[in-house]
Parts: sequence; C-alpha cells; structure tokens
Amino acid sequence: MPVPVLRESLHAAGVDPNDFRLTDMHFHTRHSDGRATPEEALRRADALGVRVGITDHNVISGAVEAWRRAGDDARERILPGIELTTQERVHLLVWFDEIEPLVDFYEGVVRPNQRRGFTPTAPSALWSADLLEALRKAGAPALTAAAHPFAAGLNGYMSARERFRHVRADVAHLDAVEVLNGEEVESGNARSAALAREQGKGAVAGSDGHVLGELGRVAVATPRDRPLFQAIRERDVRVLDRRAGAWALVLGHGAKLPYHAARPFRAAWDYYNRRAEAEVGVRPPPPSRPATGGGPDEADAA
Repeated sequence: MPVPVLRESLHAAGVDPNDFRLTDMHFHTRHSDGRATPEEALRRADALGVRVGITDHNVISGAVEAWRRAGDDARERILPGIELTTQERVHLLVWFDEIEPLVDFYEGVVRPNQRRGFTPTAPSALWSADLLEALRKAGAPALTAAAHPFAAGLNGYMSARERFRHVRADVAHLDAVEVLNGEEVESGNARSAALAREQGKGAVAGSDGHVLGELGRVAVATPRDRPLFQAIRERDVRVLDRRAGAWALVLGHGAKLPYHAARPFRAAWDYYNRRAEAEVGVRPPPPSRPATGGGPDEADAA
C-alpha cells in the first residue's frame, strides 16, 4: 500500500497535529557539507515544530553538538544519526534514539575504518554488509535506511557503479527505504517508493537539506503515541512534501559547492585512492558472501 503524501500542513490535510509529530529525518550541517550550524538547525526546527535528524556525512560531531545544545528536551527535538558512505560509495542512513549509542557505534566501528586523508564525504573502508553486521552485533536500537537509492550520482543502493552492484542485495537487510528525498528528482523518488513497497520496507523521508530554508520541507508524520522507529518499520507513516520547486532543488545542490571548492585536491585524492585500490586488487566481496545486517532475513523481506 502506498504511503500517504501530504502536500500541505497537517491541519490543512485533515490530520490532527495533536495526534502526529513531524520529523525531518535527513539534514546536514556545516560539520559535513551543509551551511547551517547545529544551533541554527535546532532553532529553525523548533520554529517549524519539527524534530530534526542531524545526519552529517560520515561524522557525528554535528549531531553531538545539537544534542548538547538541546538540553533536557534533546530526545524530543533531535534525532541523532549519520549518513555513511560505504566502500561501494553508496549512502547508508543510520539513526539512534539516543546520542550515546551513536557515539559508541562511531568510535567503535566508523572512525577506525576511515581512510588515510579522511574528509567527511570520503568512503569508508567497510562494505555495506560489514557495517550492517557491526550494527547487529552492537545490539543498539538503530534504524537503517537506503538513502536516495536511485540517485543519479551513483551513490544509491540501486544506482551503484557496475562493479558494486552486489550492494543491491543489502537492501533486503535494511529497515527502511528513503521514499522521499528533498534533493532527488521525482522519478527517483517514485522508484524508491516502489522499491519500499515491493520489498515490504519501512518508509522514511527527509529534506536532505544543506541550508536552513530546506529544513522541514520534507518530513515523516508519525503517531505521537508510538515510537518513531516502530511506526516506520510498520509503515504507519505519512510523508509531508512541501518542496518549493525545481529552482529550490538547484539551489539546494548549489549549497554544497563551497564545501567542495574548499577542498581543491579532493578529486585528485579520490583518483589516487581508486588507482591504489585497483593496483592491490580491491574487489567487492564474493557473491557467496551473506549480506548480513540488522534488519529482517531476506526471506522475511517480501
């Protein structure tokens, strides 16, 4: 069954705001390639009445700062997370209910596997299956999702480069699929929503914002009387889509340019790393390797 999409406010759509809460699950701060500080993101989210998921690329310092600034109400105002770039160069979203399990996962798994010359947008040395297995072993109450799985930038689980196409099988071991991404084109979002339905996955959504004006434009609405992760896994969600049009999409992507312009040698560094990988024979794991993870078994995913 398709996830309901709301094109206006909850009240205007006939949904009682007292019964549902909004969460923009995907937002970047200047701790990776965004423009806003965590404090600015928190203040904007409060003004909109939206909980904000701080999911910087491969770092958690933005989420940690936001959680600290939110004080005693942190759990109501912040969804701490991270957008990981796997060795396959695809993006894996991971969230936790609290900040401590995120810190433990980052310090125990993510940081030790960052490559030499690390930048927030550089890929991990771990495969997607390795990250999911580490989450499973940690036993932490995490939620996992494929970010923009059909992204044209070849960084989605379903649009990965040819040599990394094995990663498609890992979707079966995720909790959810990002069915609406604020910086994705309509066709990509439509295919993502279809993927979630076909595989029986939970539905998440977020602005993928990099500037304050994008925050809250896309969000999930979940019942206030149910834990967020449970509602998502059971697809008891509605998706709020209040994007401003094609021009806003262009501006949103343009907001990342200062980050990349400040790293003039990054492209050369990526080329060097890929040449080095080829020389030492780095290859995807063999097809026979089980893509274990924290989600349901593949047989249960339909």
